[in-house]
Amino acid sequence: MLEYKREPLEEDEVEAMRRSCANFEEELVINILLDSGMRVSELANLHEENVSWQRNCLTIIGKGQKRRVIPLSKRARLLLLDCFSHNDRFPLAMRTIQKYVKVVADRARIKKPVSPHVLRHTFAVTYIHKGGNLRALQAILGHSSITTTDIYLNYSGIRVCEDFEKVWGE
Repeated sequence: MLEYKREPLEEDEVEAMRRSCANFEEELVINILLDSGMRVSELANLHEENVSWQRNCLTIIGKGQKRRVIPLSKRARLLLLDCFSHNDRFPLAMRTIQKYVKVVADRARIKKPVSPHVLRHTFAVTYIHKGGNLRALQAILGHSSITTTDIYLNYSGIRVCEDFEKVWGE
């Protein structure tokens, strides 16, 4: 069995990240990554033409030149509306996105390593934790194999206990 080393953020750490954004660009990066599960390269290469405002989703060409649809949260939609009102493409490069994630994580005083991929992992775990379907998550993340998606599901101890309580609840 494959073991996944990157630990997803807990809910309080996610909120600390969101609160620690100092400007629009940091808020844009942190929230889009946390709410979409996109890879850093996909975000850096995002154009307004990838957005379907009517369908409330993004259509992107991801890793392996695979086309996929990513639903937009209300927060992500509002941020992208603002972003694309000034540009027709995402205004930040991969390295800048990576730097913003580290800077905001430091400001939020998160002890564990945080990278854009940790935010992708956090999205996946949160999606499942909120009752999302594993096959839908596979499609959102752009995985060819369900086994790859399954790697993202190493629940933390807190989430295991919460899930147990929800199911068992005595």
